Amino acid sequence: MKKFTAIAIAVLCIAFVLVSAACGGNDGPKEVTKSAEAIYALVSAAGKFGGMTAVPARDMEDVYGVDPSKIAESAWYMSENPSLNADEAGIFKVNDAAYADTLAGLLRDRIARQLQVAETYSPDEAAKLKAAQVVTAGDWVYYCVGAENAAMMEVLRAEIG
Repeated sequence: MKKFTAIAIAVLCIAFVLVSAACGGNDGPKEVTKSAEAIYALVSAAGKFGGMTAVPARDMEDVYGVDPSKIAESAWYMSENPSLNADEAGIFKVNDAAYADTLAGLLRDRIARQLQVAETYSPDEAAKLKAAQVVTAGDWVYYCVGAENAAMMEVLRAEIG
């Protein structure tokens, strides 16, 4: 029994050390020093987007259901021809932390709707949408859709978390 207890304690200690090492150094959300537009410029370069257009502020609520009064800053771009190309990226800083989850849900719903359409016309565009991730990091919510999704997400994680 003593041997079993000693082994169990040793295993728990090793597990604790491994978990601590994996989680160490994370003291909360990363301090973001760049604007949403500056981060978008980095994402765009990594994503090798074609023609993109900014989502007009008036469309945020009317078309996409995003409450602009709860957004401190944003950079939201979509392909100039969304019927042929699913590329888009959105980077939002919310001024109401409780709104971050709501916004993330709206963006996930948008991607799901776009995927339904893309599956009927282009497997390549559907693949881009399937790879898309919506991430919440503190007061920031972001996502991207593009052929270079992994590279774009790497930029976003480096800049925002």
